[in-house]
Amino acid sequence: PTKMFPRSSYKNVLTLLAVQLVGALPRIETCQIGRRVITHSLASAAFLPLIADAQVGVPEGMKTSESYTNLQQISPETTGTLGAGTISSRSRPVTGVVLLEDIVEGGKKEQPLVSAELVLDGGVAATAVFQSEPGYPLIRGMFYDVEVRSKAADGAFLQVAALPGGRTMSEVSDSFFTKAVFSTEGRFGAYGTPTDIKVVSSEKGVKRLIDVTFSALSPGQTEVPRRALIAVLQPEGAEDVVMLVGGSTISQWKKSEAALRKMAASYHIARVRPTSIKRKSKNDFRFEAQGGLNEKLGDAVF
Repeated sequence: PTKMFPRSSYKNVLTLLAVQLVGALPRIETCQIGRRVITHSLASAAFLPLIADAQVGVPEGMKTSESYTNLQQISPETTGTLGAGTISSRSRPVTGVVLLEDIVEGGKKEQPLVSAELVLDGGVAATAVFQSEPGYPLIRGMFYDVEVRSKAADGAFLQVAALPGGRTMSEVSDSFFTKAVFSTEGRFGAYGTPTDIKVVSSEKGVKRLIDVTFSALSPGQTEVPRRALIAVLQPEGAEDVVMLVGGSTISQWKKSEAALRKMAASYHIARVRPTSIKRKSKNDFRFEAQGGLNEKLGDAVF
């Protein structure tokens, strides 16, 4: 293809603009931008023609960044293993987690001791702690709250749910927990509400442990059989439960079960303290950086 302007023309125009703008800076009293910022921006802009040249000269059949429009096209080997609950193009999953401060990681990067202070209903701040297993690093980013995940896309995450009408953890049925975890807005509902939810086993005590099988929709709307282990605690004085939810596909379960059960066994509430802070999205320390978290009318977060 024929270029409209030679590369030298671009350089001449950019050089002229740089001289004029930098020379005019002392006269721009209302501008808060320094010389260094503008000259750096102009220097960066000088590379644009080079990028354009590179695109023009792409051999036939070779794909560039402009050839892709979504994650599925860029990395099919990754998105092909993303089960339901993996981030899609929709809004971020709702886990009910409101963090008072950044998550603390201890120990090895690939096997961290995870500690997170959460705001709970009832005027309580609770520090939830669990020991991750090898190969399950903490995942950070705008679409995650407190979550560890392996390369096989199985992992565990924290979720908070408000108990109904002043009832305690021991007074509600297993269906209360499964309804909270497998909602359309939740971690496993990225492409639709999970179905075929069956409780395999349930253990009651200071910590409730619920073993569940279910099916979740993939990006292609195919039902993917999965299994989850839900460890439930109710911090003292809180009107909520805090759950550590571990899960994987059925095909991956034999390989990941031992690690997920160890994480569930290590899960505990290390500290509880009173707070006047409400469990509202705007009170999460990440609120401004993330442009706001999901919030619905009714319950504090859900």
